[in-house]
Amino acid sequence: MKTFSQLSKTLTLTVLFSAGLSVQSTEAAFSYAHPVPKDNEVLMTVGTASQPSLPKRMNVLVWNLHKGQDGTFATDFTDLAYKKDLIIAQEMQLDPFMEKVFAAFPLNIYTTATSFFLGKEFYRTGVATATQVQPDSERFIRTQTLEPVVNSPKVTLITQYPIRSTDKKLTVVNIHGINFVDVPSFKKEIGRIYEVIKDIPAPMVFAGDFNSWNDDRLNTLKDLCVKMKMKEANFFPDNRMRFNGRPLDHFFYTEDLRILEAKVEGFYQGSDHKPLELVIEYSPQKVSFRKFAKRE
Repeated sequence: MKTFSQLSKTLTLTVLFSAGLSVQSTEAAFSYAHPVPKDNEVLMTVGTASQPSLPKRMNVLVWNLHKGQDGTFATDFTDLAYKKDLIIAQEMQLDPFMEKVFAAFPLNIYTTATSFFLGKEFYRTGVATATQVQPDSERFIRTQTLEPVVNSPKVTLITQYPIRSTDKKLTVVNIHGINFVDVPSFKKEIGRIYEVIKDIPAPMVFAGDFNSWNDDRLNTLKDLCVKMKMKEANFFPDNRMRFNGRPLDHFFYTEDLRILEAKVEGFYQGSDHKPLELVIEYSPQKVSFRKFAKRE
C-alpha cells in the first residue's frame, strides 16, 4: 500500500505531465518561490569533529529524512545513526526539532548544503553529510534546472575525508536529484556532476535520493557508473522507496571499496523513504607479483 507521501508524489507527477510542465525545464533565471542562499551561504557546519580520520571499515546510513515530518523520525534516527561512521542525508531541515535530534550525537560534525530557505523562519533545507571527522574539502553543485511550480533548485554536496592508516581520502557525493523535470534536464544535471567528480581519485561513494523513477533516469545512472567505473550496492532485504516500480535511492561506489553488508529494512516509519544501511570497507586490490613471475 502506498503511503500518503507516495500518493501525493504520484498525483504531482500526473498533474505535471498532463500540464506539460515536465517537458520544459525551468532555468534558474526565473524567480524563486522560496529564498535561495547566495553561493557563500550554501555551506554550513553544525557540530565539531571528534576524530582525525575515518576507519577503513565504515558503517554507513543513507536516508531521505523527509524534513523530519514523520512521527517516529526522532526515535528512528537515533536508532539508525548510533555507531554510524558516515551519514548521507537528504531533505534535512534545520529547524529546532531536527537540530535537537542531530545534537544527540555530539561527536558528529554535520556538513550541510542548503537548497533553499523554508517558511517564515527561513529554515535551511537541503542535504547533510555527517561523520566524526572534519572534511578536508567541501563544495556543492546547485542545479541550473529548477523544480517546476516551486521554482527551487536541488543541491549536491561533495566532501572528502582522510582514511585512517592510509594516504587516501574518501570522497562522498551526496545527492538529492532533480525530480519533476524531463529526461534531458535530468541528464544535464547528472552530467554537470560528472564533470566535477570525473577526475577525483578513488575511493568515492555517490549516494542519496536520485529520483530515478523511470528507465531513462535509471539508464542515465548506469551510464554514469560505467564512465566512473563504479558499482551499485545490492540490498537484502530491499525495501527501498519505489515509484513506478523503480527504486529512488542508490549507493554507488568505486572498486577499491567492498560492500560487506547492505540492507533496507521495511519497519522504519520515520520518513517516506526507507533507510539504506551499509557496512563498507576500503580494500584496494593488491597486485600479485606471482602472476608476473616466470614459470620454472
